[in-house]
Amino acid sequence: MNTMVVRQISRLMIPAAFVATLGACGSLLDVEFPGRIPSEQINDPGLAAVLTRSVIGDFECAYSNYMSGSAVHSDEYETANSNVPLANWGERTIDADQDDYVVGPCEGNFGMQRTLHTARFQAEDIYNRLSGWTDAQVAGRAGLMATVRAYGGYAYLLMGEGFCEVAFDGGARQPKTVALTTAETKLGEAVTLATTAGNADMLNLARVGLARVKLDLKKYAEAAAAAQLVPEAYSKTVDRGAESPRRWNKLWRLADQIGAYTVATAYRDMGDPRVLVADAGRGSFNAEVRLWRTTKYAGLNSPMRLASSIEARLILAEALAEQGQVANAMTILNTRRAAVSLPPLAATTQAEAVAHVIAERQKELSFEGGHRLNDLLRKNIAWKVGANPFTNRAYGPTTCWPHPTKEINGA
Repeated sequence: MNTMVVRQISRLMIPAAFVATLGACGSLLDVEFPGRIPSEQINDPGLAAVLTRSVIGDFECAYSNYMSGSAVHSDEYETANSNVPLANWGERTIDADQDDYVVGPCEGNFGMQRTLHTARFQAEDIYNRLSGWTDAQVAGRAGLMATVRAYGGYAYLLMGEGFCEVAFDGGARQPKTVALTTAETKLGEAVTLATTAGNADMLNLARVGLARVKLDLKKYAEAAAAAQLVPEAYSKTVDRGAESPRRWNKLWRLADQIGAYTVATAYRDMGDPRVLVADAGRGSFNAEVRLWRTTKYAGLNSPMRLASSIEARLILAEALAEQGQVANAMTILNTRRAAVSLPPLAATTQAEAVAHVIAERQKELSFEGGHRLNDLLRKNIAWKVGANPFTNRAYGPTTCWPHPTKEINGA
């Protein structure tokens, strides 16, 4: 499938409305997406800001699909519908032969592999173009390069966290750590570029991503070093909109609007103000199943959090705990708990401190970012067993996203 993706992306078409509206916008994030221009025009350095925005747009679309699919696949939701393959996601019966998670586009439900490959390929391509131009040709070139590197790094990061194996540009299957180490390199470069450009937003986005991937790679001291540089109150979201399926908040669409998934019972009464869950007061897709929803998202245009100082502090706490600094880790956790009026936690051993961090991550980062799926996988947390209590269908064996059969067969 990667070969197919490369062929499709090589015929890149960039939104034309950028050209007409860029001069009237206060920032490149103000630009909309309604039209397209031919791919042969993308070698114009005058379109550098437009091309950078296209990288952001492709990643945001992929992130919405990945975040939503991962949340439903993890233990945060239960399937509340009987339609295949929609039902298979929440019951972990998606397998390598099913196309939905592989070839599904941005406009689809949970298409992840194709959309993430598009995002990372675009980031590589536009970064190379920016590298070939000069500062005289492109105003703010270093900042644009930092942006492209940061978003491209996150695309590799998500692939490394969620997929069992990875393959790039028609190459052979490789361990998922290849995607993680690539993300580590890209995000490190983004930190350097953003520092040079004085772009604090991209600098902190890259720092959070770098801390996250170093934690995945068990480079605890380096994860702590990156995380502790993220300032308080930093937050970065992925923009969503109601104007087209490509821009929808897919988790709200599938879990709330359609009611295909209901929040799992374990999340409904955690007694924690950070777990934003409510009874929707109605049935779900299957009317006999009560719909419970997260109130983190209010509609198709609700933004999705990508990175934050809160996540950085949790990474720091875990990295410290893994290095035996139990007291320091617990101080970080309890400072945050005090801020939301929760009693302090206690730990005397490294194992207890790490367990507390994972439990805090489950609550603080619930229903976002693919975090819970990543934690289940990297910490070998036991998956639910038996059957979905609402459909009585057995849970399947899928944990990480399998390498697709289509790609193995060269389709």
